[in-house]
Amino acid sequence: MKRKGRLFMMEKTLGNYDVHDSSHGLQALKETREKLLSMVSRVESQELNYKYSSFPTVGAYLLHIAQIELWWAKNALIGESVTEEEMKKFYFQEKQIISAPDDKELSWFLARLAESRDLIRDYFNRLSDVEYRKPGPEVIVNGERHAYSPEWVISHLIDHEAYHRGQAAMVLKMVSGQREDWEHFNTPYLSL
Repeated sequence: MKRKGRLFMMEKTLGNYDVHDSSHGLQALKETREKLLSMVSRVESQELNYKYSSFPTVGAYLLHIAQIELWWAKNALIGESVTEEEMKKFYFQEKQIISAPDDKELSWFLARLAESRDLIRDYFNRLSDVEYRKPGPEVIVNGERHAYSPEWVISHLIDHEAYHRGQAAMVLKMVSGQREDWEHFNTPYLSL
């Protein structure tokens, strides 16, 4: 189509109306988790629980990721508190520190990650696009009252998990000499 000597491009697309906006956030969270699971799939028990200097163990990072995901799902999205039973099951400590029991196998940590993720997935799969951007129930964080939208929470969880995955990868490297597979370095854009 031409107008006054200029060429205009007409774009036509069909939206996928079966997919809610929240599914995009869930997909990004899933990709982040898959990278974490791939990293720890080769970890042996001694590496999982090995204390290197003053760093938390790899297991402690895994548990911390599960704890934080559970807390945000229950408190900031659903509007409930983490129960006493969940606090024991997820090894919550009174003082918020990144720690884990020393006697747990990788499967125990993976089960906690799966439980918290199931709660997140169930919650986000029921959201409308409007609810996805609407602030949720009031929650107290660092003595201040806040309300977070599910969209903000999922972005925060992605950032949080990626951050601690990097720390766990660093500890693994120091403990076992393993090297993280950094797929993003194999991109043509880095050679420009």
